[in-house]
Amino acid sequence: MKTKLILLVLSLVFISAYMDASAQTAIVDVMGKPIQAKQYVDVQGSPYLFDDWKKGNVTLADGTTFEGMALMYDQITDEVIFRNDQGQAQAFLQPVVMFTFSLGEDGVKEAKRNFRKGYAPVDGASAGAFYEVLADGDTQLLKRYSKTIFEETPYGTATKVKKFQENTSYYVAKADKLEKVKQDKKSILNALPDKAPALEKYMKENRLNLRNDSDIIKLVDHYNSL
Repeated sequence: MKTKLILLVLSLVFISAYMDASAQTAIVDVMGKPIQAKQYVDVQGSPYLFDDWKKGNVTLADGTTFEGMALMYDQITDEVIFRNDQGQAQAFLQPVVMFTFSLGEDGVKEAKRNFRKGYAPVDGASAGAFYEVLADGDTQLLKRYSKTIFEETPYGTATKVKKFQENTSYYVAKADKLEKVKQDKKSILNALPDKAPALEKYMKENRLNLRNDSDIIKLVDHYNSL
């Protein structure tokens, strides 16, 4: 009798452990899949926007939102990945339409960096390309990040070295159309011609330097307020 009782308890423990493991596996299968980064092993630098994991939120195509995840943004593949509870890098199974990095240390005001997709294709980028939304509203200021891999032969050597090269572009999104702009007054005002005099006055009064992202953001925010 005692032997049967012991066997029954052991069986229940085994079944419970199996069900827990199955449930955990199911969660991983639904949310993400392991990724391989071996294509980058011979390349100097990092393919990611940040060199380490950053806390953030993700919204999937079906509207599901995950908060407080450890995220990284791969600028080569234009994909956001996450780290699971086991410390493994995972790719989302469902398409990601928006993600946000929450930056800042304890005691410091948290800064957020928002990325979205779904904009009109432009300059070789598809509607699935992510853009950082620098200024939001009826008219948006967007920043596009990408990285490419290039080879160079350092002086005095015959060995080629692979490196990551970062590229950034700015766009004004208005009425479902993206217009590429430069970080100068002429380019920005040409993209926003209907209120150019008021914007030029605002730039002079506030001594804006359009080489700085923060000042372009102020200008587009002011445009949306007019």
